[in-house]
Amino acid sequence: MKRILILMLLLFSLLAVACTTKYVCVDGSTVYDPAQCPKVTPEPTECPPSDAANLVQDLLAKSKNVESISYDYRRVDLPLEKPFKVWVKEVTVKQELPLETEVLNSVEMDAVIFNTLAKTANAYCESKKYCIKTGDIGAVEFGQYYVKTPLDWIDGITAEKKGEARLANRDVWILQLEGNVTMYVDTFFGVPLRVDNGQERHEFQNMIFNGVTDEQVQFKEKEDIVG
Repeated sequence: MKRILILMLLLFSLLAVACTTKYVCVDGSTVYDPAQCPKVTPEPTECPPSDAANLVQDLLAKSKNVESISYDYRRVDLPLEKPFKVWVKEVTVKQELPLETEVLNSVEMDAVIFNTLAKTANAYCESKKYCIKTGDIGAVEFGQYYVKTPLDWIDGITAEKKGEARLANRDVWILQLEGNVTMYVDTFFGVPLRVDNGQERHEFQNMIFNGVTDEQVQFKEKEDIVG
């Protein structure tokens, strides 16, 4: 009788174990006690593409606070071309023309002032030292002389962030656009300091934000071509 009782207890124990609920762990293993599951370190999550795109658009939107900029424009991939000064204030852009000769009183024009809204351009000669005659030279072809400003480069673009860096002692985001265009965009003003377009490299050096006066985008006779 005692032996039968022991066998019955053993049978009930086996049935109880067989009916115990099993748990499936994160790694796919099964256990009777969840505490026995191996610990798994969660993988770091990345921002969804939509969130990343919004961050880029937020960065570029900062450029709306830029009312004026001045800078030295340089084509790094064309080392023989001299850099020149540019002033941008709202729809007016004044662009110096690089001095091609140092012969006194031999230059016909040394600056062009553009209206980017009307797409008009007017040439001037300002240097008393190098100009044949200072003053208004007259209208010139807009597309022949106009060089895209940093604000032009970011107008209506869609870009993807590829990294971060320091350029000209400023923090920049590296943005990739379609057509093999890479921009290095200032994180405070949302304006590119450098644009790589295929083999071309455009740099906007010594940039000053919101400091351009009305006089700086107008004709101004000067003693020499520098300044």
